Amino acid sequence: MRHEMLPYRPSSLIPPQMVKACLQAVLIIGGALVMTALVMALSLAAGRLSSAQGAEAGETMPSGLFFRSAEQGSGLEAPTLSSDVSMAVNGMVNRVTVRQVFHNPTKQWMEGIYVFPLPERSAVDRLTLTIGERRVAGKIMEKAEAERAYKAAAENGQRASLVSGERPNVFVTSVANIGPGEKITVEIGYQDAVAFENGVFSLRFPMVVAPRYSPAPPAVVEAPSNQPLQPAVDRENPAETRDLFGPVATTEKLNPLSLTVSLDAGMDLRSLRSLYHPVVIETADGTLQKITLRDGSVPADRDFVLEWAPVASAVPQAAVFGEQVGDDTHLLVMMVPPSKAGGRDIAEEPQPGPFPRELVFIIDTSGSMFGESLDQAKTAVITALKRLNPEDRFNVIQFNSETHALYRRPVTASVGNVAQAFHYVSTLEADGGTEMAPALDLALTGGAGDGTISQIVFLTDGAVSNEAELFRLLAERLGESRLFTIGIGSAPNSYFMRKSAELGRGSFTHIGDLTEVTARMEALFAKLENPALTDIRVGWPNAAGKRVEAYPTPLPDLYKGEPVTFSARLAGIRLDELNGQMLITGTGNEGPWQQRLDLSGLQPAAGTASLWARAKLVDIEDQLYQSGGGIDRAAVRAEALALALEHDMVTRYTSLVAIDDEIARPRDEPLQSEEIERNLPAGWDAGKVFGEQPGEAEPATEGPLLRQQALPAPLLQAIEADGQTVLLPQGATPAERMLIIGLAYLLLGLGLLALIRYRSRRATLSGGAPGGVQFV
Repeated sequence: MRHEMLPYRPSSLIPPQMVKACLQAVLIIGGALVMTALVMALSLAAGRLSSAQGAEAGETMPSGLFFRSAEQGSGLEAPTLSSDVSMAVNGMVNRVTVRQVFHNPTKQWMEGIYVFPLPERSAVDRLTLTIGERRVAGKIMEKAEAERAYKAAAENGQRASLVSGERPNVFVTSVANIGPGEKITVEIGYQDAVAFENGVFSLRFPMVVAPRYSPAPPAVVEAPSNQPLQPAVDRENPAETRDLFGPVATTEKLNPLSLTVSLDAGMDLRSLRSLYHPVVIETADGTLQKITLRDGSVPADRDFVLEWAPVASAVPQAAVFGEQVGDDTHLLVMMVPPSKAGGRDIAEEPQPGPFPRELVFIIDTSGSMFGESLDQAKTAVITALKRLNPEDRFNVIQFNSETHALYRRPVTASVGNVAQAFHYVSTLEADGGTEMAPALDLALTGGAGDGTISQIVFLTDGAVSNEAELFRLLAERLGESRLFTIGIGSAPNSYFMRKSAELGRGSFTHIGDLTEVTARMEALFAKLENPALTDIRVGWPNAAGKRVEAYPTPLPDLYKGEPVTFSARLAGIRLDELNGQMLITGTGNEGPWQQRLDLSGLQPAAGTASLWARAKLVDIEDQLYQSGGGIDRAAVRAEALALALEHDMVTRYTSLVAIDDEIARPRDEPLQSEEIERNLPAGWDAGKVFGEQPGEAEPATEGPLLRQQALPAPLLQAIEADGQTVLLPQGATPAERMLIIGLAYLLLGLGLLALIRYRSRRATLSGGAPGGVQFV
């Protein structure tokens, strides 16, 4: 018998064994998916059952920021505050009303405390407290007396409000006895002057007080380079994110603000724009413009800046505004230095060549400059380095918790040195504290000393609390140098920046966006490259009388594009009787110049007297920064206090207080106090400013402006400790459910692996023929 082995001819391209293996894999995967679906269905059913039980108990799922409450089964809702700003600009005088609405969502009687900024040269002179239909006008008092009156009213159950000045640009509003569910409006009024430079008018409204760095006392060992912002006051809760002026919100934006500007420029405009906020512009009759925020309201986290430029033919050469208060006339004068000297056109005269300078750039690399702010500063310095002439000398100093200079002393602006500076600046990073004094001290050491003009360009956000110490350092060490400050970021400390520039006989520039760097730096270098207009004097006509007080005194040096601006009081002179001409003279690089200004027929402008009083107050307080010692602080305080009381201004020595006669809070109801958080400025990084906080949430104590609200059980379980904040609704899957699902997947995988290994071993032991060959 013959046995023949025939060649194998498969009836399909896919071997049967492969088909069988694929079917087994499909069955395994399908079984796994079915089991997974069952586990998920059971989990969802359990969640729905829990929700249904909560719904039957009358529970709702709230949203928002909550804190754990001491009361079982409840959470605390965070407070709210909203602000509305109305500006009325008439020429160069800006009358502003700020309305702050405090809402108490609790069942308790509350006191709200809020820190907010205003322009550093504003004259706050009005306070109105509104409760329902009742309006209570505020009174100006010496600060300690106002605080005592406010405290007594708060303890007595009367509604009261107190507005105090902590800095010329930082104010605090306190409102006592806000009833449960009640809203109380605090209305603050102030005067401010419009700025004018290089043919452009502008106004700035700050929206947020940036956190301030407080340097350690000299006796303390120097902190490491990664030192975070240091608190300036002791705190009961060391983990709370706060600074000198109170708590700071770092996880969300609070305190919405709406803003309206009614602009009567009195001339045809070539341009009108908001630099950092989208706006809607409506044109009314004549030259009146109405500007509103496009989005209605915005988070209070960056300065609002409005600029407008007249058509070329309408650019003013001079403007005078007057107001009579009592028997005195007050004037606000703005005059653009003429383009001619001695009857000749300066533009036609041979221009002097560039003069040698020594420039020192100081750049702030502290944690608050992290991100776009440092990018702006670095771009500004690199732009400036490109403008240096070979005969110039320069240096670059950067500081945070420590100070570092690129060179031991200024070096010539050779190609190699400038290239090295480019690389040095481009690699700078932001971190650590804001120790300004060592950097300023290093920059002010020596000076040029060989007839070369010494200029210092200081780039920072100014986020420090020791302004007075730094002012005194500048006054004592400046010598023949000139200091030019550049405010960086969304909310710079403009009080520190402007006053530093004034004491440094320079100028202040603000850069709030990367797109502005080139234009702003070109304008600054136009000043640096043109000597100051000096020895400016004012001559008054006989009609102005013999008692003229003008401020600032003496008038500061001016640079290209800057106008002569000052305020004056003519004692015993009526506005309608004023006549004659004012004469302003000065000395520039091209020689002497002079200009006359007619004072007859001036139109009254409300608020001019307040602006004069603020200018005089600045002049009085500048005595505190004069070098040489021997400052009588008591005399300075007495003079400033008398001025503030006479003109109803909020200063560091006075406060505005409004007290309602009606007793609102029952004596058996306690009054609790709560500081309302302010925002972190736009673009700031909380981790770089305050240091890394443990965990994602910020601890907080139970505050009185927090409403008790019942929370579902799963949400309460998520708050593991008192003071732990939770953002609701909770979007993550609970840890217990994740653990159950993970264990189910693990057991399923182990079971499938065991099954596959068992079937493979059984097939091997049965001695089956390998696939691919068939015997016949």
